[in-house]
Amino acid sequence: MAISTLGSGIDIPSLVSQLVAAERSPIESRIARGENAAKTQLSAMGSLKSVFSNLQTSLEKLRKDGGTDARTSTVQDKAGFTATVDTTAAVGDYKIEVESLATAHRLTSPAKAADAKIGTGKLVIEAGDTKIEVDIVEGRNTLSDIRSAINTAAAGKGVQASLVNADGGQHLVLTAVDSGLEGKLRVTSSGGDGGLSALDYDPGVSTAMTETVAAKDAVVKIDGLTRTSSSNSLTDLLPGVTLNLTEAKPGETFSLKVATDNTAVKATLQSFVTAYNASISLTKSLTAYNAETKTASALTGDSMVRGLQSSLRNMASENVVAFKALGLSIATDGTLTLNSSTLTKALGEDPTALSRLFSGDEGYGADLEGMLDSVLETDGLLDSRTDSLNARMKTYDKQYEDLDRRMESLQTRYTAQFTAMEQLVTQLQSSSGFLSQQLS
Repeated sequence: MAISTLGSGIDIPSLVSQLVAAERSPIESRIARGENAAKTQLSAMGSLKSVFSNLQTSLEKLRKDGGTDARTSTVQDKAGFTATVDTTAAVGDYKIEVESLATAHRLTSPAKAADAKIGTGKLVIEAGDTKIEVDIVEGRNTLSDIRSAINTAAAGKGVQASLVNADGGQHLVLTAVDSGLEGKLRVTSSGGDGGLSALDYDPGVSTAMTETVAAKDAVVKIDGLTRTSSSNSLTDLLPGVTLNLTEAKPGETFSLKVATDNTAVKATLQSFVTAYNASISLTKSLTAYNAETKTASALTGDSMVRGLQSSLRNMASENVVAFKALGLSIATDGTLTLNSSTLTKALGEDPTALSRLFSGDEGYGADLEGMLDSVLETDGLLDSRTDSLNARMKTYDKQYEDLDRRMESLQTRYTAQFTAMEQLVTQLQSSSGFLSQQLS
């Protein structure tokens, strides 16, 4: 509705707008200050969660992923074996001799024409503990047919059948899937027309097929002790060591050295130091106060963050002797520095020193893990504070809504008051004109 200003000459809409703005400004500024402070603190909580999560991850690598027990293996040239190690391998030097390799049993049938009908009946192939029964029927009994029937029945277990077309004719070749004596083959036939006896291999009874590769176990000696294996890959000869035999060299001894992988250990520990320093630096910057500019940080005076910073520094100080022995020095600001040379020397003298500091259910590593869990777990310190700040943010939204309603009401009241005044002024001016006319 248009408001007449002919009486007083006052721009009522503009005046009302200015009055409402003047009343709104200090309240809105107060709400905005609180909202911005909450947003800043929310961002700080996110930064804290990120930096402490990184610290937790780096600590887990030292505690649970064998970061303090990384191992490396060195095998003498042309040793006839290779080796891989994990963190459970014991540090040491071993003398190893590969006397023989494990071989897979192989049988070859007499030569036949490709289209020759071998016979009908049942073939029973035993490969170690695996027993495979194959029915051979009329019309599907060439060597090619029998090869396919065996592979279908075996389904990749026990035996693999193949064909070789040699000068003298076609041969059926049976190869044990498993090497060593555990995979040794035995083939017998029964029923039908008796023609399948050409594929029998039952030493002492019938050996129509020829043994072209004998089933043989691997034999290896370690520090003079003999171990026999049906496989050329030994995972339990030495705990934590996988030994892969590649060539038999009887009578020749070669060395295997298992040592601490200092490079990997240094990298893992340095990763922890970097994450730790980031945590110390962030907690310090978030609670700092600039006395010269009288400027506070996002969480200046916050007891929770100061408590976390204090816990980190106290735990390190309580283990300063162990830290120093491993090349970890604590600066005056609480950050850590790693001396690689000191670490290498310490691990050479005591390979378990780093593990004792970080692993186990007690000590520095366990204490730090417990603190980080309380900070980062669901409904932990950071989650609780974040939830509280998010709840506060919602109150600011409501305060803005309430302020809008109050200002709308105030604008309506001011408009009504100034409109009434305008109407009164207009009436007085009209009365004054009338009286002036009558008096004249």
